[in-house]
Amino acid sequence: MLLTKGLMLSEENVTDLNYIHKKIILIFILTTFVLLLLLGFTDLILGMSPIIAYIKIGLSFPFLAGYFLIRKYGKAELGVHVLLVVGHVVVFFNFLYNDGVNGPTIYAFFLLLVVYSLLLVGKSKVIWFVSSMTMFLLMFWAETYGYLKVQYFYTSRESQFLDHLTTILWISIFMFGVLNFFIKSYQNQNKLLNSIKQRQDEMLLEVKMLNDQKNRLIALLSHDLKNPIGMLHSTLDLVDKDAFEPGELEFILQNLRQQSFHLNKLLNNTLTWVMTELEDRPNEIHQISLAEITWEMKDMMMLQAQEKGQEIEVTITGEDRILALEPSEVKIILKNMLDNAIKFSAVESTIFFRLIISTTYIKWDVINFGPTISQKDQRDLFIFRARASYGTKKEKGTGIGLPLCMRIAEKIGFEIKYTIPQSNENCFSLIKSLS
Repeated sequence: MLLTKGLMLSEENVTDLNYIHKKIILIFILTTFVLLLLLGFTDLILGMSPIIAYIKIGLSFPFLAGYFLIRKYGKAELGVHVLLVVGHVVVFFNFLYNDGVNGPTIYAFFLLLVVYSLLLVGKSKVIWFVSSMTMFLLMFWAETYGYLKVQYFYTSRESQFLDHLTTILWISIFMFGVLNFFIKSYQNQNKLLNSIKQRQDEMLLEVKMLNDQKNRLIALLSHDLKNPIGMLHSTLDLVDKDAFEPGELEFILQNLRQQSFHLNKLLNNTLTWVMTELEDRPNEIHQISLAEITWEMKDMMMLQAQEKGQEIEVTITGEDRILALEPSEVKIILKNMLDNAIKFSAVESTIFFRLIISTTYIKWDVINFGPTISQKDQRDLFIFRARASYGTKKEKGTGIGLPLCMRIAEKIGFEIKYTIPQSNENCFSLIKSLS
């Protein structure tokens, strides 16, 4: 249970290397406690020296104490150093009371090698390696040349075999479990880091999409408000310069009032859609009259058309219907279609604004006369990118109105099409299927 718990890394601490290192040390110390107990009891069962058996069992408890102390107070690396000293003490006594070179002490060297190689960092790892190897070589040398007296308990080759077998078994299980724990820990860490990175990438993509959306919304606001505000500015500039006769001024002020009224409606429509997009909420749907919205759009755009001496001729085919539609979005699209027709139509020309009401579909057509759009340009007509264009009176266009309208239309279930009904005739259509 404790080992499994040690393998669990949360997203909060997966990037904290000190936390991970501490967890690994704790698991290692706990399993070492269990290993010493098993080796001690095995020695008793096999009839080895009771002294070394009790030393192993007794010195296993400092490891258990170290586990709880490190959990509570930290200082994991210091704890490892202390417990490595205890481990070498166990090894020394095991060498003295368990047949020296002929006993299983040699396995402990490789066990300790794994411990400080995995748990320590920096120069301390090298120091322990040199110190541990020196200690083992000195013990082997001292026994070989009679400077160190050891006790022999093997009564036969079978007892030696059993002692070595059980020691190899427990140490192998210990090392297999610990090494797999290391691998599993870092695999889990790597998976969590990859998961975090993937989510960060998704968040970056979402931020980029939101940023692109913000840019589109700003572009739409700028595009829709540029001409009406420009007209207001020009008119007020002429009023300020006393360019009108007293009789004309009253008419101009009336036009200004009408312009401000339509500009306010346009701003409300655009802001409604912008807020809907930013808050990612459903579009507002209202029951609206198709004929009423058509005449409203004509009145809204007449002031702009009159600046060029143009007329907007409305034709309605079919009986008026009340439908549940997104009025703000529909008005934004129709406004842009009429705005383009006015911009690219000649002075004193007529723009045809046609509504067709059928049982299966509704369609608004905006038709103007002038140079048509080439096949090559038609392919890029609804691609979102800035491209300058100029109307018949050098009115500058940005090329972003139609792509924005296409995006709005697709979201509310409409379709925008461009056709050339006759020579020098442009037709933009807004269509919705009712079937």
